[in-house]
Amino acid sequence: MNKLYFGDNLEILREMPDERVHLICTDPPFNSGRDYNAFIGDSLAQKKAFTDTWTWDTAAQDARADIESCADTSDTYKALDTCLKGYDLVLQNAVSGNKGAMRAYLAFMGPRLAEMHRVLTPTGGIYLHCDSTASHYLKVVMDAIWDQKNLKNNDFYRNEIIWRKYSGRKNNAKHKFATETDTILFYAKSKNAVFFPVYVPISEEEIKKKYTHTDDDGRIYRLSWGRHYQLTGEQRRIYLDEQPGAAIGSLWAENGLQLNTSSKERLGYPTQKPRALYERMIKASSNEGDIVLDPFCGCGTTIDAAHTLKRQWIGIDITILALDPMRQRLADRHGLEPSIDYHIEGYPTNMQEVRKLLKEGDKRKYHDFSNWAVTRLGLKPTKDVGDGGHDGVGHATLWNPQVMKETNARILAEVKTGKPSLTQVRAFCQVMHENNAEIGIFITLESISAGMRQQAENMGSFTHNGRNYPRLQFWQIDDAYFENPGIINTLVRLPETWRIRPTQKSERHFDNKQMHLLRG
Repeated sequence: MNKLYFGDNLEILREMPDERVHLICTDPPFNSGRDYNAFIGDSLAQKKAFTDTWTWDTAAQDARADIESCADTSDTYKALDTCLKGYDLVLQNAVSGNKGAMRAYLAFMGPRLAEMHRVLTPTGGIYLHCDSTASHYLKVVMDAIWDQKNLKNNDFYRNEIIWRKYSGRKNNAKHKFATETDTILFYAKSKNAVFFPVYVPISEEEIKKKYTHTDDDGRIYRLSWGRHYQLTGEQRRIYLDEQPGAAIGSLWAENGLQLNTSSKERLGYPTQKPRALYERMIKASSNEGDIVLDPFCGCGTTIDAAHTLKRQWIGIDITILALDPMRQRLADRHGLEPSIDYHIEGYPTNMQEVRKLLKEGDKRKYHDFSNWAVTRLGLKPTKDVGDGGHDGVGHATLWNPQVMKETNARILAEVKTGKPSLTQVRAFCQVMHENNAEIGIFITLESISAGMRQQAENMGSFTHNGRNYPRLQFWQIDDAYFENPGIINTLVRLPETWRIRPTQKSERHFDNKQMHLLRG
């Protein structure tokens, strides 16, 4: 069952069968560019997705029309449509500014929440991670969807969990109190939903203070003055080894649930959440072997936590770039390999999938594929794309692990998915000159001509440590690369200290040294 999907989560959710998923834990986009789940900020698909999410435009109006159409045959969508019409009045039919952005966001989230409700099993639940910008709006939408028949004494809404995301001192804010919490909305599909109380161990301080007695067998206990004493006149022994600990409430503020800047768990992903936070949700609301879904899976915290706890999982994300750190994370943490231990949809694992991805002519898919290609070289994708431009830029870091000395060299890359031409190669060479690039890598899917190779000869070489390397190089992506990503080091000639390590394992996929490769 374990699967990763690349694409629009609404389309993917609508293809899933009813009542298939036991638990959903997800962290959808917040109304802040820096807070959005962006792995690399220059992903056109991801940027467009975020802009569309918060802009009342034709796409938002189409989404509302789709909701109204679905309401004719679905009680869930009927309840959603009624709710959003109420919000139209609350937001005064706004089409711009903050109110317009919220209308667009609710038109975006509404049908996705409706589909999440549909795919949940009767014993399933959902944890929806959000911030103060939208949590109160989303709660009303979820109330409408989860209790679409307005049942009395329903048990669909369970908790509004407050998570303290920062520990220690806060930065001063001039006009408001510092924000240090997020909201997690916990809903159940029915009153029979799976739930296991979560406990924290009894503190050493409490043990020393209360558990002051030891019986003849060496067991530690405390005496209770509760109801047993009132009925019998005798105190009851409460043994320490029989106590599960203190039950967790809806305030999740204890240490260990934050992801500090120095944490080894960090992957360099802007909105990454701590694994312990999602492990708590999964432990509380699912059993081993259950299916856990995250429709906004970002860098894969939910799927990492699910696999750790022996659950099956499904992850969905809009950008192909987000799936790459997930794939590496699953390999590093759990030794999992794609196509063997889990399946990937929409992410190229062979040339057939590459051509299928590009066949539809979707500009966003082309840009995300270009971004994926240049990141294979350790370069950061750029906004400057198209003929005569470049799709990737970066500084290769020349460093000796023993002495840690570093120097930088500028590398450019461009991706061509159609048949390359000599004119395109010459234009790329001009861009190299204009940007003072020591090396340029022209990436193609098709073979190059003799004239292009001659152009590479004309560009000369780059000298490093007394050895010469071609300034202009070509990399044709083919099945040989997918079968053995390490082959890139023979296809692209770089100094030994620049070697690309596509299968390098690391707790942090972009640590301080590797970040030099991402600076444009």
